[in-house]
Amino acid sequence: MNVMNGFLFRILLLCVIMFVNCTSGLQRKRNSYDQEGIHIHVSCSEFEESFYYPTPFSEKKDLLQVFAELSQKENPSMRFISTNRTEEIMTINGASNSWKEGWVIYVNGEKISPVDLKLGVRVGKEDRIEIKLEKVERIFGQPSENAN
Repeated sequence: MNVMNGFLFRILLLCVIMFVNCTSGLQRKRNSYDQEGIHIHVSCSEFEESFYYPTPFSEKKDLLQVFAELSQKENPSMRFISTNRTEEIMTINGASNSWKEGWVIYVNGEKISPVDLKLGVRVGKEDRIEIKLEKVERIFGQPSENAN
């Protein structure tokens, strides 16, 4: 009987250890997801990639600052053009604007204009940010609102 109690005790102890390991593993996975930060999805005909900008819990950052810091780390490699009024992405990972295509930024499905980007758009990790190389109609080099 004593041997049977020892055996049951070991089985119970093993089950408790496995349960603790599983729950701590789930906690680590949840924490690593929390630490990933702001998610940015970039797509064009040449590539499709996702990038993360690390940010604490619910902190909001200026989108242009996020792009500049990612660019500085060259993850992704980005180039901007800046005027008094606007800020526009020119190149991402070698894929560039042209007279017919341009990088268009969407935050939660809403198109962000170069003027809005210059004025400041605050984003957090709950926001969905997409950058797409799309057809644009240009007037005097500037993207117009009537893009197809």
